[in-house]
Amino acid sequence: MNPSDSYPPIDLSRAIPPTPPELEEALASTITKLALSGCISSSLRRNRVGGTEADRAAAAKWLGRRIGHEPEAGRIIIANGTQSLLGLLFYEILTAGEVLLAEALTYPVLCPLAKRFGVHVEPVAIDTEGILPEALETACRRHRPKALFCNPTVHNPTTATMGGERRKAVVELARQYNLMIFEDDVLGSMHGNIPRPLATIGPDIVWYIQSLSKCVSLGLKIAYMVTPTRGDAEALVASVANHSFWFPSAMSAEIATALVNDGAVARTAAAIAEQAHHRQKIARKAFDGVPFAAQRGGLHIWVPLTLPRESIDFVEAANREGVSIRPADMFVVKGKDRDRSFHMPGVRIALTTPDTDDLLETGLLRLKRLLRP
Repeated sequence: MNPSDSYPPIDLSRAIPPTPPELEEALASTITKLALSGCISSSLRRNRVGGTEADRAAAAKWLGRRIGHEPEAGRIIIANGTQSLLGLLFYEILTAGEVLLAEALTYPVLCPLAKRFGVHVEPVAIDTEGILPEALETACRRHRPKALFCNPTVHNPTTATMGGERRKAVVELARQYNLMIFEDDVLGSMHGNIPRPLATIGPDIVWYIQSLSKCVSLGLKIAYMVTPTRGDAEALVASVANHSFWFPSAMSAEIATALVNDGAVARTAAAIAEQAHHRQKIARKAFDGVPFAAQRGGLHIWVPLTLPRESIDFVEAANREGVSIRPADMFVVKGKDRDRSFHMPGVRIALTTPDTDDLLETGLLRLKRLLRP
């Protein structure tokens, strides 16, 4: 009998953060206080175009923990998620016809989102530490790009975390080739303070993005961006001041600001990171003898596959076992030159979506049977 006939389907495809008691308690307390404040309706009366002064001050307080100092609040924009901020950058900063570089395996939404704005994405080869500086320089010379999107800390999907020296090399090359950097640091707050973001090294060229989707809650839909200058932030916000689709929800912003100010975001992020670490220990036990990559604070692991086994074939086999995972192919940036396409067979396995440890272990053991030679 097929195992999938005996057990319910197990989703290891979506890297959704758990809901620790710290988050439940903080949300209950915050929402109760807002309800009893007597002014919640007035705080929701207007759109928050880029966030209020209080929202930006809270964002600076939270982001300062990761960046190493509190960025100027006037440089911060608050939106309803990373995708909204990327769309804003693609429309206002890159514009149609421009070239954007990205890691050869990248956030799956990036390429289709860029395509909507007429932005063309070209890949940069990576290794176990992320972007290869020599590949970045080659891409700059070949494509004359305007910007680089990258995820240098707990990379999605490979979990690669770029070391300090390579971060310096990437920023130096970006300056040399007049390249802006859009840094996605979505898991950085749970990874720790070292290495610091690219934004710490090159604040004049880095547009730093961190959402609360992984370190607090996916459904809160709050993302922060630190721009190189106050003028950059003001210009971006002014350009879409009447386009409310990208504004943060006033209620979500109100909750997020309260959670930051009373320390609940920090407590929640620490609790989620601890649960992620616990789930990684389960993976190490279940995958005993199976090599995989993982990083502190990561909600997923990366399992390299040896040729000639292809990622899609393995995912189809996993589906037959009732386990959903994601293939490397889902993350590939194809670029114009398909003959030079980067190939790194592997699968991303999310650890924190299952509600119980037992369900995760069951899914991993099913996968281990498939990983045997």
